[in-house]
Formats: sequence, structure tokens, C-alpha cells
Amino acid sequence: MVGKGLDPIFAQGSAPGRSAIAVVRLSGKLPASLYEELKINKNERSFFLREINFGSFADSCLVLNFPAPGSYTGESMLEIQSHGNQLIVAEIFQWLEERGLREAEPGEFSKRAFLNNKISLVQAEGISLGIEAETKDQLVALDSFRSGVLSKKIESVMSQLNGVLVELEAQLDFSDEEDVVDTRSSVIQDSLNCVLIELSDLLKNYGPYEKNSLKKKVVLVGRPNVGKSSIFNSLLNEDVAIVSQKAGTTRDVVRKVLPLSGFEVEIEDTAGLRPETNDEIEKSGMNLSVKAAAAADLLIYVTDDPEETVPQEFKDHSFLVLNKCDLSPPPPSFSGLSVSAKTGEGMGLLLEKLNSLVSSSSGQKLISERTHKKLESAKKIVSKKASGADFFEMTAQNIRDANQELNEIYGELDNEKILDQIFNNFCIGK
Repeated sequence: MVGKGLDPIFAQGSAPGRSAIAVVRLSGKLPASLYEELKINKNERSFFLREINFGSFADSCLVLNFPAPGSYTGESMLEIQSHGNQLIVAEIFQWLEERGLREAEPGEFSKRAFLNNKISLVQAEGISLGIEAETKDQLVALDSFRSGVLSKKIESVMSQLNGVLVELEAQLDFSDEEDVVDTRSSVIQDSLNCVLIELSDLLKNYGPYEKNSLKKKVVLVGRPNVGKSSIFNSLLNEDVAIVSQKAGTTRDVVRKVLPLSGFEVEIEDTAGLRPETNDEIEKSGMNLSVKAAAAADLLIYVTDDPEETVPQEFKDHSFLVLNKCDLSPPPPSFSGLSVSAKTGEGMGLLLEKLNSLVSSSSGQKLISERTHKKLESAKKIVSKKASGADFFEMTAQNIRDANQELNEIYGELDNEKILDQIFNNFCIGK
């Protein structure tokens, strides 16, 4: 297990590639010779402009010094900010290896910060998920987890469990004393039911983070040959779906990620829907269309008939788009949005409409998958029913087991394998 002040490590903390600057982080028991070579006072928290000579060439670097324990990891740390060329970064890596440092493993900086009591396990996971988040909605949904709001709610649950445990242990240890009131099992069970309600609410309001968490799904539906695939291609600005004058060209659901302002949606083009067809493959395609529509967050019902309205089964979460407005402009009574996938007319307005309809937050909060599993496990343990003469003893043990699960959310665990599983998912340099 990595401990305070052990072997020195380094890693690139900035994204690889060409940039204005590149950042290389160092942490651990850094050799005194390194500070002497850089002409830095080990105990002075400051920044220094230093030229590092690599033999064949040199680079002017900004070096930041963070003496222990006032650093991210709790160890002595340096940051070397060089010019952002990976050739220079490679030279820095070799220069550091020659001085006894090794390249860090994924998440090793944060792992050391956790082991040195600089951050909790929840904070560490919040850092990782915050970096991994792909949309603004995900960052908003993770805020409660990353800011510590969830931790306070879990602490409240644990406090209630500990209160029940005190009553149980008093019943077990001091039941022969006159001033100890015999606590009835029904009263204990009522208290546990209240805890179960709180745990159920947490699991209902906090879902496990996944890569596509909260990514909205937009589905194009409509009759055959109304231009769904043309609109699909136009929105993506590339030819993804096959476009043909022949009806029923699209058979499978075609999916693609559409970048919008600050977030992404998954947009799907589907087979055209019509009442009658003898083509079994087309029937299968239409069945897939109906399933895709049922799972959509937003439906775009496409038509080329200004008199057509959205069918009743698609009324929820949908809006009407009239395509081919270059051939015939919509009547004043038309209430939808008119576009021409062929000329591009109205497509900008369609993107704006999409952006406004799917950008609102769902209200769902996200937590790490590990935390979610621990909450589920605690709820399952508290749900166990005990009865008879062993009620108090069995219930007390259940509460201890549930508290252990909740304690491990914060990081009160010594299993090195579990810690490795958690921190190996971090990016290198964090």
C-alpha cells in the first residue's frame, strides 16, 4: 500500500498533444539532488522560472513547489510547466527517470491523497467523474455527489442507525437494571422502517453514473419517403442514412451522436410507418421504429403534408416538422416547424428547437456506481427481518453490517484490491 513519503512518481497532468504549455506533476519523497539542480528551496512554497538542460537542448520552464503536507497528495510535490510539445515532455520524462522517479499509475496521485487523508473516497470519485463527464447535464447531476451534499445525507442515515443501535445494546447489556426501559421490538422496527424510507429515497433520487447517463434520445418518425433520412443527414452535416426516392429504404434504426450547445444527444432515424405492407423486412423495421419511439426523450414527427398532424400514439414528447417547404410553403394554419432538408431552409431553427427542448436538466442526480451499490447493500441489510428471542441481537448485528457498508462509501476500508479497482479507473496524472 502506498504510504506517505514513499517512492517519487511523475505523470503528465495536461492533455497530450501540442499546446501552449504542458504540465508534468511530481510527488513523493523527491530526491534532494533534484531540488539542488533546480535551485529550489524544498520548504519554500512558491514558483520559479528555471531552464532545464536535457543535453542536446534546453527548455525554459515554470516550476511550482508544494512542500508537504500542504499539497494535493499530502507529499512533497512539484509541477513543471514546459512548452507544450510532446517531444519536450518526453525529454522531461527521461530526465526524471534518470533521477530516480518512476511514471505514476492511473489515479496514483489521488490514491496517495486519499491514503494521506487529504480527500475522502467520495471526493476522489467525484474528481474522477467530474473529469469524465461529457455533458453539462452530467456535471449538474454529479454536483450533489461532488460537493458533499450526499455525504451529509448518508451521515444522517448512519446517525439514525447508531441511535437505534444504542437502544438495542442497552437492551442487550443492561436489561437487568431497573432504570433501563424494556424496548419493544415493534418500536425498534418502526425506527428501522424510517431509515429504510430514507435509503429508498436516496436510491430513487441518485442513479449510478454511466458514460451515457442522462444523454437524451431524439427519434425521427413519420410516414415513408417524407424526408426523415434527409433531415437526419442535414442535422449531422454528413451522409449517414441512405436517401432514395423509393419508399421504405430505411429498415434498421440508424443512430448517431449529435453535438449541441454544451451537450450531446443521440439522434435516431427510423423506418417509415404505413398501415399496410407485404414486405416482412419492412414490417420488422417498423416494429423497431415503434420501439425506438417508445424509448425516446423527444420525437420529431416528420411529414410532407401540411394537413397531417402528429398521430395520437406519438403525442407525448413530440413536435411536428413539415419537410419540403421549398416545394410548397406551409399554410398560415400550420402549427409546426417547416424546413427543407434539400435547401437547408429552416434547419437552423430546427437545431435551435432541439437545443431548447432537450437541454433542460432532468433533475436526476448521479453518484459513482460503487456508492450506489453500497447504498443498495445497506438497504438490503436493514430490510432483514428478525424475530423471537434473538430479535435484539440479530437486529444489532444487521445495523453494524449496514453501517459498515455506509462507512466504506467514505473510504474506511483496508482492502488494497478494492482501492486499486477504484483508482485504476482514473486518468494518469490525477
